Amino acid sequence: MQTVLITGSSRGLGYEFTRQYLAQNAQVIATCRNISSANKLHLLKQKYDKKLTIISLDVAQEDSIKEAYNLVNKSFSHVDILINNAGMGYRKSFQELTIDDLTNVYLTNAIAPLIVTRTFLPLLVKSKRPLIANITSQLGSITLQKGEFSGIGSVDYNASKAALNMISTILASQLKAQGVIIIIQSPGWASTDMGGNEGAIRLARKHVLNTGV
Repeated sequence: MQTVLITGSSRGLGYEFTRQYLAQNAQVIATCRNISSANKLHLLKQKYDKKLTIISLDVAQEDSIKEAYNLVNKSFSHVDILINNAGMGYRKSFQELTIDDLTNVYLTNAIAPLIVTRTFLPLLVKSKRPLIANITSQLGSITLQKGEFSGIGSVDYNASKAALNMISTILASQLKAQGVIIIIQSPGWASTDMGGNEGAIRLARKHVLNTGV
């Protein structure tokens, strides 16, 4: 049975990853900032009981990441898959963005996956085939921004995902010797709270990562 840890699990893609991994008989550790308001996760807990563990994790707070690791380390011998899914973005023009706006987005979308990965690495390397999936976006592609995606998206979100892509590529090289596989996964424009109702991908479609494990 795989043990999967997912950040940002209370809604959107994170919730869907959680739901579908549970349906495939995985042991899921679902994390979110506010457990008390994670109503959909609590409904899943009623259905799957011991297969689902819900813990508090604010990826923008290093102390919260450390506390989450300590909780997981007490109950689980290893983590097979880490999905760095938590993300954010402001729908503002570059003229409207403040330094705090940019700092928050970069912290959540690019820096946090690095810190979460580093913190949970001791549990990942105990897996027979550790996998880290960083959820990115095509909007982070500089090549596409010069072409078909020209002018689409926002400076804060697009640039933070470009940074995540670079961080993921460097980590993949540096962690290869430890047997850790890192992939950058772009799910496409999904119909979620963050993506809006116009997203072409509905969450009824399968979003469980094809890991081959």
